Order: sequence, then C-alpha cells, then structure tokens
Amino acid sequence: MKILIVRPWPSVLDVRKNTYNIQEVGLAKALTRRGHPTDILFWTDGDEMTVEIPVEGAKPIRVFYRHGKVVLKNVWFSGQDALFAQYDVLQSAEYNQIFSWHLAGKYPDKTVIYHGPYYSPFNRNYNRMCKVFDAFFVGRYRRLGTRFLTKSELARKFLLSKKLSPEQVTTVGVGIDAELLKDRPDAGHTELEEKMRAQKKGLKLLYIGRIEPRRGPFFLLDVLTEVRRKDPDACLYLIGDGDAEYVSDVKTALQEKGLEGCVFWQKKAPQYQMKGVYQQADFFLLPTEYEIFGMVLLEAMFFRRVVLTTPNGGADMLLRSGENGLVLEKDDPACWAQALLEVAADPEKKAWMEQAAYETVIHENTWDALADRFLNVYKEEKNV
Repeated sequence: MKILIVRPWPSVLDVRKNTYNIQEVGLAKALTRRGHPTDILFWTDGDEMTVEIPVEGAKPIRVFYRHGKVVLKNVWFSGQDALFAQYDVLQSAEYNQIFSWHLAGKYPDKTVIYHGPYYSPFNRNYNRMCKVFDAFFVGRYRRLGTRFLTKSELARKFLLSKKLSPEQVTTVGVGIDAELLKDRPDAGHTELEEKMRAQKKGLKLLYIGRIEPRRGPFFLLDVLTEVRRKDPDACLYLIGDGDAEYVSDVKTALQEKGLEGCVFWQKKAPQYQMKGVYQQADFFLLPTEYEIFGMVLLEAMFFRRVVLTTPNGGADMLLRSGENGLVLEKDDPACWAQALLEVAADPEKKAWMEQAAYETVIHENTWDALADRFLNVYKEEKNV
C-alpha cells in the first residue's frame, strides 16, 4: 500500500532541521520500513517544495509542503487531487478538522482519521467547537462508516459519544522514534544537567514542558515543599518557558515559598542533550489537567525514570500505576510527595519500576511497535 499522511491544520514544521516529536515522520518511517511507501503533506506559508527524508533500506519519505486556505485553524488544500490519486490510503487527523471531513466524503474508501483530543472541563474552547461541528458535520462519518484511529482510550470513548459505531474506532496509541534518542558523542551537557550533577544529596525532581496553567507549575512547587519536609535537600529542575507574565508569577511564588535555592530553571534545551537531564533525575512529574498523550511521558519512561502524573490520555495508555509509574489525582501535593518518597525509600522497587517503564515503551510504544496496528486498520478499510 502507498500511504499519504495529511496534517490538516496550519503549523510550520521544517523537517530539514529537526524531525523529533513530529509524529507524522516517526510513523511514516515505520510504515516505510514495513514495505509500505509513505509520504507526508504539510501546509506552508512559504515556498512550496518537496523534501526527502532518508529511510535506511527503503525509498525516502517525501514531505510535500503546499499552500492551503486557512480558516479557524483549519487548512483546506485545493488542487491536490492528482496527488491524492497516487495513494491507496489517506490518513488525515482530528475528527473535527474540516479537511478530514472533506477527505472522508470525497475518498470514503481510502480515508482514515487519526484522532487525539477528548472531553475535558479544562478544554472549554475545544468543547464548544466540537458542539458546532457535531451539529452540522459528524453525521457524514456515521453514514459512510469512516474509520478512526485514536491515540488513547479516552479519545476512543470521546468519538463513541458522537454515536460512531465501535467498529469504526480503533485505539492504536502514540509512538516514539527511538532512533532519534540514541547517544551522540558530541552532545555535551546542558547547564541544568551540570547543576543536577553538582547536587550530591537529596532527591532530584524533574519537569519538562511548557510553563502554563494546564501543566500545574504551582502544584509542582507545593509538591517540592512537601517533599522537603522529609528530604530538606530535594530540588526541582524545570525545562520550559511560557507566557512572560505567567512565568513571572511562578517565579514570584517560588520566592515567596523560600524555594529560590532549590528550584533550577532552563527555558529550553536541544533534544540530543535531554538524555543526560532525564538520567540525572530521580522522578519525572507531570501534574497536568489535560494531555492528548504527552510525549514527555514516553521520553521519561524510555530513559528509565519513575513518572508521576494525573489521569490523562498518555497515562491511560502507558501506565499501570504502582508497576511502571504512578497515576495520581491532582488534588493533594502531600499525597504526591508521600508516593514518591515511599518509592525512593525502596531502591529495589524503584529500579524495578524504572525497568518496567523502559520495557513498556520499547516493546509497545515505538512507532515500529505500533506500525502493524495502523496497517491492520488500513487493510480493513481497503478490504485487503
């Protein structure tokens, strides 16, 4: 089968500079290695061009950068029928993207939609947008029996709430491109990693991600405060940035809590230097209100860290709480502190959980491990 992966919203991605965390690229490489040539269609507001990504032992992936009309964060690619005709499968993304809906109607026998979001009270704008879409558009998917792939069970339940049939919706998960996490001899160390190495006593807690309300940075400070009641040398390390005013509020809060000497912050770091940061940490914390999946969970588990997070799309798929990580409600920082301190006090259990986390990712959640799940649905759609 020849497959084209379409991203139907306006985001500027330059695969010539970096392909890490571009899910379309990781999946395309895995499918191509399976013997199914796969290309990608991205929107651009610059020059139209085609870029090739090499795949060892196979034809390169072609990434088509094409213009399209942008309306309310939707892209409409016009004049691409000749391109679409070259492929046996068209994989678009998100059920409520108008171009996904268009492809399902125009190419019903070869369109598959990969969907991630789900209902959350925190996600008010998205919830309102979906209500409008459901009122006018979702009926087409029911009539045509459009096939959907979801990133989590929460996303699957969300689509089933739209009265799609269970046969239409298959959960496949999200993968990581382990090839891009290999050691680089020239990687060096980030400034943050140097600080972590200098800390000789106390637990090292790590957070990586945007500094924003959804991700709970004030909660992280409260967890650290609780941990330091039992472990006064514990420190928190952050990599991320956000809205300047909100970041300033977080920094003010840590000063008010007397945490200036035990919270260390770096705005960003290249992916090839992240291994050392993860491996210096004792625990990775993600107290998020909402997460479609959370690639940082995959990363932390790949690098054998014990993860503490909330119930969310990624945790739903990846974590068996108490076995390969900890899933906790975001209601009491003292509970988070107690949970990680109990694991830290049992080195044998901690090492066992770290190894279980790694095995979960490497056996179940690389793109190569997931490729057959996608292919099975494609084959059903094509009646192969």
